[in-house]
Amino acid sequence: MRFWKAKPQQTQHPESLSPKERVWRAIRHQPVDRVPCVDVYFLPETVKRWEKEGLPEGVDIAEFFDLDLVCIPVDCSIGAQEKLLDETDEYRIVTDSDGVTRKHWKVYTTAPQELDFPVKQPRDWREIRPMLKAHGERLPENLDVQIAHARERERFIVLSFLEPCTLARKLLGSRQWVEFLQGQHPVLDEILETGVRLILDIVEIAIRRLSNFGQQPFDGVWLHADLAYTHAAFMTDKEYRSIVLPYHRQLVSELKRRGLAVLFYTQGNALTFLKSIRRSGFDAVLPLECISRNDLADYKRNYGQQTALGGNISVDKLMESDEAAESEVRIKVRVGLGENFTGYLFCLDRPVPPSLPLSRYIKVLSTARSVV
Repeated sequence: MRFWKAKPQQTQHPESLSPKERVWRAIRHQPVDRVPCVDVYFLPETVKRWEKEGLPEGVDIAEFFDLDLVCIPVDCSIGAQEKLLDETDEYRIVTDSDGVTRKHWKVYTTAPQELDFPVKQPRDWREIRPMLKAHGERLPENLDVQIAHARERERFIVLSFLEPCTLARKLLGSRQWVEFLQGQHPVLDEILETGVRLILDIVEIAIRRLSNFGQQPFDGVWLHADLAYTHAAFMTDKEYRSIVLPYHRQLVSELKRRGLAVLFYTQGNALTFLKSIRRSGFDAVLPLECISRNDLADYKRNYGQQTALGGNISVDKLMESDEAAESEVRIKVRVGLGENFTGYLFCLDRPVPPSLPLSRYIKVLSTARSVV
């Protein structure tokens, strides 16, 4: 006997959503009208090039490109006085406000080279710990103006913080940070605890300062992390679960209790964090850098019901040609949104580079928004 099988009903898309609604629905796994666009990192060199190509000088990037998310950075540094140690025609060596000494190259675009770090032994940490207290000056002076502007345009608003384990890595330096992870050094726990408390306390300060906007002046927290390289995280899955995950769970739980979404942004391979996504509770993981073996289709299949995914749009493909860029965007957005047309945020797989022409980036956004 043959049984008739009904075809699955096609997902009903909302006809029109505000940017705020679009992002909320995407991370809550509800159908959207189109993909939310959430690029937030545009290199200074990129903006300078684009200004020569027609980008108005000093323009609000999110507003110019009609992006769905507005990201407001929060100062998570130790507040050290910046010092210029050396300068030539090729580079500048500076101790920045986070206490890290870096060589900044002038002649080409690359990440600065980290030369020295503020915590070399436990007593250094004891001196620095009081510098990581929450206070209102860590927030932008014109925070209320930025919030009012974004709310008027119905954007999804996030405050951007340095993720606690990344804070530890900056203070300790990569080599010592790995040694502390492997040895489960108590100072590492203290830094992670301090990092979590710093975020939660600043969120409370921000909510109080913005009380005139109502109970929900902003929508979420954007955690900027640097915890992975091309092939894997900078820690084993076991180290993550036993040392870092408890702090992630505590932080996410407290933020969600306040009604805030939590977006986790880390370049490199994100698989370690996705494997524990049920326990960490992150609402979205991005930007899923292509060169780092992040497979969007695989992640969507195995983890897409637990968290929204973002990015995986190859900058390398976008720079090849208009045709390659259009193909990359259409394929990835369809995969990311899936059959239910939700659970995906559009952004490039790394900060927008100066090698990408303004005209092509505009076409890329238009293509992403046209996928239905």
